[in-house]
Amino acid sequence: MKKNPLLAATALACGLAFAAPASATLTLQSGLVGGSGDVDNVIFNACGTAGTGNPVQGCLNTSHTTLVNFSSNETLNISGGGQATISAQDGTFNTISIALDDTSLGFGKLQFNLDATANGTANFQAIDQFGNVFNFNNVALNGNGNNFFTLGSLDGQVAVSFTLVSTVGISLISDLEQVRLGATEISTPVPAPAGLALMGLGLLGLGMVRRKTA
Repeated sequence: MKKNPLLAATALACGLAFAAPASATLTLQSGLVGGSGDVDNVIFNACGTAGTGNPVQGCLNTSHTTLVNFSSNETLNISGGGQATISAQDGTFNTISIALDDTSLGFGKLQFNLDATANGTANFQAIDQFGNVFNFNNVALNGNGNNFFTLGSLDGQVAVSFTLVSTVGISLISDLEQVRLGATEISTPVPAPAGLALMGLGLLGLGMVRRKTA
């Protein structure tokens, strides 16, 4: 079968443009990095959701229809109103995950506070909009109480889930509180500059093929 050089060149041009997989650059830092003016409080007294279960749901302070899921491998409890505290029914977490209920949304920034009863460590895992996994291991926790953290991105991309995963000393984490996030729509990946350059080379080859076959 005779190959069509025009078709082959077109496929090459498109393939080169999208060959490199997209990814975000997610970071986890201690403290309320950049302040909290660009994130919404996750509240629990305005969404009509149950206070005990798995998952439990909160919503954004500025949008009560934008629901946030908190899931675990055990029953979770919500105590207090407004920006409430989430704890495990048995008193300590094995794991807890945060994700928006609407799968078309992610978060460009997430802030939260872990209450630890003694000095220890925790492991965290974030997944970006492209399915890439970021692990943040052996993060130090202060047993005096507040442990604020900020998940962000260096390149304006978003996370779709964030999880506290099992570690040595996990039983020292008694609850999760003061969760804030900035919800944003998950955008469709576009070719990176390098991919566009390769696409240009492919299209140049396409033009040469067309001239030869003309």
